[in-house]
Amino acid sequence: FYSRSNPLGPDPAQLAAGRRLYEKDANPGCQVCHGIKGDGMGPMSGQFDPPPRNFACAQTVKGIPDGQFFWIIQNGSPGTSMPSFGALREEQIWQLVTYLRVLAK
Repeated sequence: FYSRSNPLGPDPAQLAAGRRLYEKDANPGCQVCHGIKGDGMGPMSGQFDPPPRNFACAQTVKGIPDGQFFWIIQNGSPGTSMPSFGALREEQIWQLVTYLRVLAK
């Protein structure tokens, strides 16, 4: 599954949808833990060990395949506080993956 590529292109509509999900619509929005800039410094970040991933770090994000991002968003990350967002549709998860790539630039 990790080898899957994001089928969505980084066009403005997909990025806008991913940003909305990241900031608020994912319930809770990803920014609550990962920060509005994706730097891992969200309002709730201090209560987690390990801390939330820093998506603003291009080197870190570059090393994570699209399929791995998808799997983690859908299923959560064992050994961390990252919950599953299995209620999101597949397209929504790919929109989030698209937006995470932009945060690292």
